[in-house]
Amino acid sequence: MNGELAALEKLYISTALAQEEIWTPVTSYHVDGLHPEVFRRLGRAIDAVERAHSPVATVVRGETGSGKTHLLGWTRHEIQERGGSFFYIRLVSGRNFWESVAGGLVDSLYRKDEGDREQLTRLLDELSRRARLDTDTHTAVTGGSELTRAHVDAFVRGIRTIDRQVGNEAADTARALALIASTGDPVEIGTAYFALNDDDGDKRAAWGMAPGGRPAQLVLRDLTRLFALVGPLVFAFDQLDTLVSTAQTSSLTSPASGEGRAAKRLSSEIATGLMELREEARRTLMVVACHEDTWEQISREAVRSALDRFEVLPTLGAIPDEATAAAIVSSRFRPYYESAGFTPPRPTWPVTPAALAEAPHRYTARRLLVRVQKHIEACLQTGTVTELISLADAEPTAVAPPAPARALNLSTLTESFGKLRAEADDLGPLDPTAEDELMPALLRAGLRSLVRELGADETRFSIETDFGRKAALHARLRYVVDEASENEFHWSFRAIAANNAIAAQNRIRNAAVEAGLTADLASRRLVLLRNMPYPTGPRTKDIKDDFEARGGVSFPIGAADLRTLAALRAMLDDRMPGLDEWLRQERPASRIEVFAPVLGDLRQHLGIVGVATTEVGAGVAGDAAAVPEDAEPARTEPAQPGHAQTEPARTEIVVGTTVRGGRSFAVPMERLRMHTAVVGAAGSGKTVLIKRLVEQCALRGVSAIVLDPNDDLARLGDPWSHPPQGWTDGHEREARRYFAEVEVVVWTPGLNRGRPISFHPLPDFGPVLDDEDDFPRLVRSTVTSLAPHAGVRGSSARATQQLGVLKRALERYAREGGKTLAGLVELLAEAPTDIVNSRTSRFAVQMADTLEAAMETDPLFGESGAPADPGMLLIPSPGKAARVSLISFIGLSGDGPAQFVSRLQATLFSWFRAHPVGDRALGGLLVMDEAQNFVPSGASNPSTDSTVELIRQIRKYGLGIVLASQLPKGIHNQALGNTVNQFIGRLTQPVHIEAARTMAQARNAVLDNLAGLRAGQFNAAGEGTGFSKIEVPICLSHHDVPLKEDEIVERARRGT
Repeated sequence: MNGELAALEKLYISTALAQEEIWTPVTSYHVDGLHPEVFRRLGRAIDAVERAHSPVATVVRGETGSGKTHLLGWTRHEIQERGGSFFYIRLVSGRNFWESVAGGLVDSLYRKDEGDREQLTRLLDELSRRARLDTDTHTAVTGGSELTRAHVDAFVRGIRTIDRQVGNEAADTARALALIASTGDPVEIGTAYFALNDDDGDKRAAWGMAPGGRPAQLVLRDLTRLFALVGPLVFAFDQLDTLVSTAQTSSLTSPASGEGRAAKRLSSEIATGLMELREEARRTLMVVACHEDTWEQISREAVRSALDRFEVLPTLGAIPDEATAAAIVSSRFRPYYESAGFTPPRPTWPVTPAALAEAPHRYTARRLLVRVQKHIEACLQTGTVTELISLADAEPTAVAPPAPARALNLSTLTESFGKLRAEADDLGPLDPTAEDELMPALLRAGLRSLVRELGADETRFSIETDFGRKAALHARLRYVVDEASENEFHWSFRAIAANNAIAAQNRIRNAAVEAGLTADLASRRLVLLRNMPYPTGPRTKDIKDDFEARGGVSFPIGAADLRTLAALRAMLDDRMPGLDEWLRQERPASRIEVFAPVLGDLRQHLGIVGVATTEVGAGVAGDAAAVPEDAEPARTEPAQPGHAQTEPARTEIVVGTTVRGGRSFAVPMERLRMHTAVVGAAGSGKTVLIKRLVEQCALRGVSAIVLDPNDDLARLGDPWSHPPQGWTDGHEREARRYFAEVEVVVWTPGLNRGRPISFHPLPDFGPVLDDEDDFPRLVRSTVTSLAPHAGVRGSSARATQQLGVLKRALERYAREGGKTLAGLVELLAEAPTDIVNSRTSRFAVQMADTLEAAMETDPLFGESGAPADPGMLLIPSPGKAARVSLISFIGLSGDGPAQFVSRLQATLFSWFRAHPVGDRALGGLLVMDEAQNFVPSGASNPSTDSTVELIRQIRKYGLGIVLASQLPKGIHNQALGNTVNQFIGRLTQPVHIEAARTMAQARNAVLDNLAGLRAGQFNAAGEGTGFSKIEVPICLSHHDVPLKEDEIVERARRGT
């Protein structure tokens, strides 16, 4: 690479709107010639608040890219240079105005000035100095040593010597500031105070604070008055345009809807809040940065007398002259050229004066920089430096290298990717002490790669990862839907590894506030990343339920995805040649599970019909992703159900074709790990759809366990005797292959004349012994399964004590390597003192006797015969590609099926934990027909808890679950709510229609005329997509009325 190219390689011009620019030094690229009158008047306003206590309010208006964000950064620099404080407020949601402002102010506490001191530390230090605190108290209050109640009391008394009113009225807030500057548990107590969480009253009272919460408006007033004691401050309001634009659009398009009413309320709250804040503040300059239309909208909602107190500054416009254009470009280039030791022919090289002469009165600063950046990128892609002669010229396109060289380069990148993944750390980012440091960079790399994979206009995207030291979020991707109004869509991410309940609560609430998560704004998404259950307790549950009700989702992030993110980060940092093309071909970020909501939304926003995802190195597959019904049709012939030539890459299965457009509706195999719901009344085609899922997975080498309580799935091994209506040559080819490569085995637990199957009641604990989450989870599941057989009933104090004894015994027995129930019975019969005491020893003996009796009387509970090993159920015979194990319950009654399923699930969890799928898309399917029998919404049965737990945890190990039912209302919401792929067929009963509509509402969709769907028609949705109406083709195996007992027995005995 020659010197000129090497110098261009060093250049980085940030053109995205991001709050990082607010907090970074601006003096190196500030241009005095841009908007001089606005800067002069802002400087005068800063002088005013520095001298007097009266607040000043200004409004800065300008179009997108005119320099509003840079102006706020300049204001921050100026106020901090004068010993003041700066607070950046983004009203990112329609939530309470005062809560949003307080949240932004708390975030700014942790921001540093250009002297590298946090604003919080500087405030506490200056207050302590002015209050003349002793050295020990001063050090403790500023976070230099352990903080005690006595230190905090002395701090508040000291503030009262400075200003008695502030010291009295803001005492609790002052105490909370000292707490968040300390370490350990006090930090979480202080954080909860500012998060307006009033549930830790006892802990708060221990620090001298009122146990009840304090309203956000008063907390904000306290903070402004405390900061005003030591210097002037600036409140900078940004991002109003997106909210007001969204509100205005909603109120115009659906004024009577809940969203329309919320939108109107939002505009009014912003206007009222801004006016009231000015009256509450002391020594404060308020700067509101927005579009002209936005300020007009706010003005219409404001009281005229209050509005007159805001000084509206001249509108920011385009670049005024050529000299200013040259200064904008050269100020951005200079530091990079200097660091590279390169002396350019002129400061703006490779941009010519002729090009810059076109900028005045036509280009904003950002638009100019975007055009320059695109020219530089084109030079780097072609390997040839050319000068930019005209801004109006068509952007140069890169010349692709010869095919062999291109293939070699992409192959090299694939090798590098594999090596980097193998070397990556997949544990560090999950450490609670390291997540704030490591996760933002990983997520930034993944989101940058995702945008490039989609081939989108990168200038419409920005990625934020700087949310301060106490980060409310770890990353946010922003997409400008409409550049004129700055209407945006946001996807936010936050990893939460904390085990402490208060810490987890604070992080969920703060993330939701910062992300702007609210049910009224569909354009704000929040994904929490967590690989373990949240702390138990009613308050945590309430906060999490509220988070989910607002549209938030939680995903685990697997080791494979963390390694992918780390590899992408390294490749982006190294700016490897050909990386963009490699990303578009291999699409590694598109396969990251936690990005699925982003990918689905962006496909709709960008008009992308679908992007197939394959294994890295396998090339790009054809289009087969699930897409909304109303998307533009792809430029292909309509798909014909059953035709092999229309089948997508083998990592996806075609479920059906859309009614509108006749396009394939496909589900990626790996997305089946995120679980599936199939609901529909009798005659809706539900059974045919279930069979198609099983058959198509089997054709791709994925085995299945099918629970068949209604005896209508046992024909999965029967071919059609005569071709049914709609049968095609493609169906025939697939059917021949299915019956040649797939074996169907029917099992009859409890019925010896069929193919009986029995459980060894204890699962294999070996694979999970060292896992601090999975081991207790499997113990709990097993205790639940054993409890009825041990004579434990109800929820009395006696039952609670019995469960405790059983749990302690099982934990000890498993850790000692025990495997049989007989051994556990022996341990209970002579339980040691670390399991029982004098009062509970009799419970252990009684449970041992009861379990022993159950082993003798219940053939399914004993330990004779073949155990139900998932390997036996899932691993096909030699020469076969897949096995379908169908479980018939004709030999069981009462709770027998649920007990069987509970033990099966415990065994499945242990087995998949020991045999993870690795790089395979899917390790197996568990199909639960009539799921309401196994995970009911009402009273629990023996398999309820195990099903809910399995659905939550098993996908990371590769098992996908299909919940099917005629009665969606009857399925536990924690099970149904954890399904990503959903198929809703004809329903006739109002209670179940309402349940299906609730499922659709979670995707911001409305389903009408469910009772009018024909057999085989379903409303279908996948990860990140809306619902499409599809038609499901006939299954490959014979479909008819349910089988009789003798017919099931005959099929079960085949091959025995």
